Amino acid sequence: MTDRCLPRRSLGRLRRAGTTTAALAAIACIAMLGSPQRAGAASRAAAAAPAAAVPPQSIPPQYEALAAKLKKQFPEYSIDSIRPSGVDGVVEVLFGGSQIIYSDTAGDHIFNGHLFDLQSHRDLTDERLEEVTRIDVKKLPLADSFDIVHGNGKREIYVFEDPDCPYCRKLEEQLPQVNDVRLHVFLYPLTSIHPHAYEHALGIWCSKDRSKAWLDKMLKGIDPPAAKCDNPLERNLALGEKLHVDGTPTLILANGRPHSGTVTAAELEKLLGGVSAH
Repeated sequence: MTDRCLPRRSLGRLRRAGTTTAALAAIACIAMLGSPQRAGAASRAAAAAPAAAVPPQSIPPQYEALAAKLKKQFPEYSIDSIRPSGVDGVVEVLFGGSQIIYSDTAGDHIFNGHLFDLQSHRDLTDERLEEVTRIDVKKLPLADSFDIVHGNGKREIYVFEDPDCPYCRKLEEQLPQVNDVRLHVFLYPLTSIHPHAYEHALGIWCSKDRSKAWLDKMLKGIDPPAAKCDNPLERNLALGEKLHVDGTPTLILANGRPHSGTVTAAELEKLLGGVSAH
C-alpha cells in the first residue's frame, strides 16, 4: 500500500526512509519502462537549476569495464558512480541519481537492498542515500511556488504537490495541527494519473489568492475556476525531474533531506525535530 501518488506505470524508487520497495527484478522493469512523467519533462530538465547534491559521474579506471557491463544491462540509466562498499569484493553502484545497488567487481551478480554494519549498528545504504539525495534548498526557485503559513512560519518545508492527489489532501488535513510552519508549495500535476491536475494547478496559480484557492481545493474539494496566465508548471515539472521527484507529496526539509509520501502531524513534528537537532 502506497502513501503517495505515483505516475502510472512507475514502479517507484528505493524509499529514502530506509525501506526497500523494489525487488531486484523491478530494476530491469524500471530500466525498460521508465517514468511516463519524465517523457514530457526530459527536454525541459536541462533548463532547470541543478539543486540536487548528486555527484558528477565518477567511474575509477578499475571499474570502467563493470560500468560498461551494467550500462548494457540497464541502458536507460546513467551510472553515476562506482566505489568500494566496505565489503571485500562488493562495490556500491549509484545510478539514476538516487538509487543504489551492489555488485561484485565482475558484474556477474548484483543485489538490491540495504547494507548494514553490524558492529556499529549503522545502515550504510541509508546514510549514503541521504548524502546523495540531499538538496540545496537555497537554490530552489521560490518565485515558482506559493506559501501556506501556520503560526509564525519559522520552520520551513518545501513540498511538491498535485492538486488532485488524495495523499496530498491527507497531508494538508494534518498541517493545521502542526505549529509554526511555512510550506513552499510547488505545484506538480501528475497528468498521467490525474487528467485534470494540470488544469486545476493552473487555476490555482492564476487565482488572486493562491493560498486560499489551494486550501479550498484540498480541504473543501472546490475546484478553481479555469484560467490561463504566465505560470511555472513546466519549470516545476523540469525541476522535479532534476530532483528525482517521482510522486506526490514529496517534502524537502530545511536541511535538504527529501521525504516521499504523506505524514501525520506527529510524524511531521518528528521530522522537523530532527532538523532542529542538527
